[in-house]
Amino acid sequence: MAKRVRGTSESVPNLVEMSTVICDQCGARFAIGHRLFFQDVELANRQAVWLGEQLVWDHIQENKHRGSIRLPASNEMK
Repeated sequence: MAKRVRGTSESVPNLVEMSTVICDQCGARFAIGHRLFFQDVELANRQAVWLGEQLVWDHIQENKHRGSIRLPASNEMK
């Protein structure tokens, strides 16, 4: 799950922030979180690239970024 970061950081139990993606267009920040016992750095890096593409697509479609975005699991990614 990627959650939009606003002003203060919220602590979510059993969730570790793996990466932060910043939208190049508007500067919105999204934290990529993995469950405490299922941390995967390689997957988080691939999810960060995927999320960056989704943020660009939001601007192309003239959509607002959502507050949270479901990230694909490793078996759902190319």
